[in-house]
Amino acid sequence: MSKNFTKKYEIHYYEVNSKMRCKLPSIINFIEDVGTQQSEYLGGGIEYCKKNNCGWVFYKYDIKMHRYPMFGEIISITTQPVGFKKFYGLRKYMIHDEEGNLIGEASALFFLIDIEKRRPMRIQSEQYDFYGVDGDVDYDISMEKIEKCDEEQYQKQFDIRYSDIDSNNHVNNVKYVEWAIEAVPPDIISKYVLRRIKVIFEKETAYGDKISVSATVKEIDNGKLKSYHKIRNSEGSQLTLLEADWDKVK
Repeated sequence: MSKNFTKKYEIHYYEVNSKMRCKLPSIINFIEDVGTQQSEYLGGGIEYCKKNNCGWVFYKYDIKMHRYPMFGEIISITTQPVGFKKFYGLRKYMIHDEEGNLIGEASALFFLIDIEKRRPMRIQSEQYDFYGVDGDVDYDISMEKIEKCDEEQYQKQFDIRYSDIDSNNHVNNVKYVEWAIEAVPPDIISKYVLRRIKVIFEKETAYGDKISVSATVKEIDNGKLKSYHKIRNSEGSQLTLLEADWDKVK
């Protein structure tokens, strides 16, 4: 039986938007943190990874928010490692408010890399023990695919700053979501709320590069919107794909 881990988070002023609602990138930071904290608690954290020249990196995630917490609220996030498969690890997350209501849920697929070679590496046997995982799963853990869209309605460019780089010496995954949201027109941001986002990280990028972000927005049934995003580096290589669902603010 894999091990659960729960941590509480207060929603601070710097984590909310103009409507005092917690921003999605802040939620993703919490999700990243709770998994890291579990790894530290179980003995598979930063020091273990340094010693074994390895690091977990996000490959895909799928986040659904039923309700965004407001400024001052305290939420709890529970994470559970679902299973391992060779290089890959699948985690699930549940987000609850103070009354115990489920307000969000997420899945994330990681792979373990050799830090020096920047290549996937086999998950060490002790990591199975850390997380209470009994061997590799015998089913597909690749998660739901992202719908392809060739059209590109909106474009923005960004310079990668030193502050965008994380401890694995590449751009932190939250930055890609921030860039994607920035490419959406302001009137959509003000009139709609982002309910679900699916992300696949295909390639790394580094400090000093220039990033191009495209967004295409389509209306679907009942006035809901879908947006499709591509992020490329200065050489035109595709780094990340994103797909997002938006509901009109009531």
